[in-house]
Amino acid sequence: MVAASPGALAAAVPSLEQGLVHDEFAERTAAPVAVVGEGVARRLGITTLENAPAVFVGGEAFSVVGIVGDVERKADLLPSVVVPRSTAERVWGAENAAEPRMLISTRIGAAQQVAAEAGLALRPDHVEYFRAIAPPDPEQLRSSVGSDLDQLFLLLASVCLVIGAVGIANTTLVAVLERTGEIGLRRALGARGRHVAGQFLAESGALGALGGLLGTTAGTATVVAVAVVREWTPVIHPATVAAAPVAGLATGLLAGLCPAVRASRVQPVEALRR
Repeated sequence: MVAASPGALAAAVPSLEQGLVHDEFAERTAAPVAVVGEGVARRLGITTLENAPAVFVGGEAFSVVGIVGDVERKADLLPSVVVPRSTAERVWGAENAAEPRMLISTRIGAAQQVAAEAGLALRPDHVEYFRAIAPPDPEQLRSSVGSDLDQLFLLLASVCLVIGAVGIANTTLVAVLERTGEIGLRRALGARGRHVAGQFLAESGALGALGGLLGTTAGTATVVAVAVVREWTPVIHPATVAAAPVAGLATGLLAGLCPAVRASRVQPVEALRR
């Protein structure tokens, strides 16, 4: 059970399914009324307020005057039976009440300032009586979430880069094994090991750069498409677009280094015998 004043209920911004919340008259007269959440009403078998249902709390009867479907703030009101604060003090006494709390509704961006000044505004002589807890600053929360997402995407990009490097290395190695005769013929015609290695490095580098270019194109198209659907302004840093093909080229060169060295060591005579 929760005891709340009409102002606290209004600050929670409830969405009523049936009835109404208790008002200043019920608070002033300590009326035995209650507001329940939709889930509580369903468990108690209350489907309508036309037959004036009542709930019993500690042997005391409270008439249900409203059923709340949802609240924008203070979600713990939904699974509770909410009665006027004065009614709870009349029935159970103020000395049995838990630590009182106050719910303050503010405009967007003003929560931090209101929390800093609330105690001074309520009791200038005893500010220490109050402890205000403001919700997280939206800007800081957005920055924190953005930072976490950036780290997650960076990790995913690193995993994809490693997978791509392994794929390029395997492709280049298979190409070396399948083209052993071609390598031997080139060596027999006067090509040196560095020429053969350069050929395969160029192929693996081109493969990596092409993969980076295709990935950048797909990513840019996705960003633009999402921005158009949501009616946003797409913002893409040019350095990001330019860095992806360069990173792909570097990955392709590193991945093709080992197969290229192996190709450069192929002996012409042994290659032509195969």
